[in-house]
Amino acid sequence: MIGISFARVLRNALRNFRRNVWLSIATTVIMTLTLLTISFLYAVNVLGVHVLSTIEQKVDIAVIFKDKTTPAQIQTIKKDIELRSDVESTRLITADQAREDFRRRHADDPYIEEALRELEVNPLPSSMFIIAKDPRFYETINSSLQSEKYAAFIDKVNFQNSKAVIEKMIRIMDVVKNAGLIITATFSLLVILIMFNTIRLAIYSFREEIDIMRLVGASRWYIQGPFLVESVLVAVMSVILSTSILYFSLHTMAPQINQFFFAGQNANFDIYQYFVDHWLQAIGIQFGAAVLLAVVSSYIAVRRYLR
Repeated sequence: MIGISFARVLRNALRNFRRNVWLSIATTVIMTLTLLTISFLYAVNVLGVHVLSTIEQKVDIAVIFKDKTTPAQIQTIKKDIELRSDVESTRLITADQAREDFRRRHADDPYIEEALRELEVNPLPSSMFIIAKDPRFYETINSSLQSEKYAAFIDKVNFQNSKAVIEKMIRIMDVVKNAGLIITATFSLLVILIMFNTIRLAIYSFREEIDIMRLVGASRWYIQGPFLVESVLVAVMSVILSTSILYFSLHTMAPQINQFFFAGQNANFDIYQYFVDHWLQAIGIQFGAAVLLAVVSSYIAVRRYLR
């Protein structure tokens, strides 16, 4: 009995779709554009996270040790810093390593090599570079390094040069997230209003048939079902269209996008390959948003009429 009832509901939904084909197509187009907007925001968020992550790897705190600090003391400080929950990684450059790196950078300048040989002691200090797990942690790490605990070993902490970059990164991250939420909420509301009015128009077209079904004792599911199923059909078609357009666009523009954001950087990231690897998540977001918006708006529209 349930199967027969569902078959009738599905048949009525397809009939409604055919009878209002142009209205259904218009709704599908609007829903597709909305899903593309949501997908675009998702892609921008993914791209923004990887771009900021690449920048974060170039922003760090440079710690310059005093000449009298022994290698054992430096290693102890390094291990102490690495145990912090807000530190991603540390990189230590000893005085000898710094001198060798300096020599390699100036290998073509004989005067530099001659000056180094004349010096009895190594003029370059040992240093350590600290990368935080999140840009917001740099201020706390810097304050810790300025404490009395390390005053006898650390000569200088170069943080002010990176502070402006870090603060700008934090502002950009907040703006991207807030703008994405506002735009997504706006388009979601727009879809609900459009779907609501579309279903209301469809109900108005079948108002006489609905009144007859109510008079003969048809169940609420039998009356509401075709409109809900029709909304789901629109959602499914919109997901198929938006997914096709999304992947075609990313496949076409990915080389230019990757070149623009990651050219000359040590970042192995491809926006198209990311969506290929995470296809279930990408399609799931669209499908979930489409079905939710369609069903909610159509349910509200039909429920208000049946009252």
